[in-house]
Amino acid sequence: TSFRTPFAPLLSEVVHIPPPYCLRCSYGLTYPECGIRCATALDETIQNVGAETVSAFLAETVSGGTLAAYPPPGEYFSIIRKICDQYNVLLILDEVMCGMGRTGRWFACQHYDVIPDIITLGKGLSGGTLALSAVGVRSIHFETICDGSGIFVHGGTFSHHPVAAAAGLAVINILEREGLVERASQYGELLGNKLKERLEGLSCVSDIRGIGLMWGVELVENKDTNTPFPRHEKVIERVWDTLFEKGIITYKSTGLAGTDGDALIIAPPFIIKKDEIDFLVDTVGSTLEETIG
Repeated sequence: TSFRTPFAPLLSEVVHIPPPYCLRCSYGLTYPECGIRCATALDETIQNVGAETVSAFLAETVSGGTLAAYPPPGEYFSIIRKICDQYNVLLILDEVMCGMGRTGRWFACQHYDVIPDIITLGKGLSGGTLALSAVGVRSIHFETICDGSGIFVHGGTFSHHPVAAAAGLAVINILEREGLVERASQYGELLGNKLKERLEGLSCVSDIRGIGLMWGVELVENKDTNTPFPRHEKVIERVWDTLFEKGIITYKSTGLAGTDGDALIIAPPFIIKKDEIDFLVDTVGSTLEETIG
């Protein structure tokens, strides 16, 4: 919401469904008794707007900045995939943030045994060395283009850049050679356990969630009622600034509860060591205690 608001008058109108965000369920339900209502909402929405008007459903496999590394329920994407197939709707998964090993698998969708029609990749694809992104398409759709005009008119001035492509290949080779995707899974579990051990007792922390080396820590004013801090208090900005001064770079997420809501995304390098995880977790804990109390 906070990202969209300034641009809302300029954006094309699209239809949204509630996110798979059990902490603040849009339907006021509880998992798993909810029957994954947030997923079946897609079927209902397609019927309401008319299946002939829907070309694709787009979602982050594991949310990035919008919901701060919140993994969906395990059944969510299998239900979404079936609904898309039923109505001949393309499933597009955005893995710019959660792809390329970040979650402990090459692609986050592998955790959910779902194959998208289109997948978007970036960030970790080049290891941050050069600007590089990619779009992956299932062969059936690629062949459809080839059997038609054979032309995909979607070029750009800096697309197909040979140096960026070489950097991407080098990153993939290193990830494979050093076993870094498997390492992200192993060390991600360690990071998650230590975050929960250190932070769950803090009154300002309502939820710690994540997968692989991608974790979110949601902050609230009242833990019992899950009431967020008012946005004007800039809580996450103060926490982020203090962590930065101490040598920890995180990602600040806002708007998790309408325009309010604060969370940290903790996504360290795949090569992080155990003592560095200890330093990271201890620093986050002490900073939250100092900044919020």
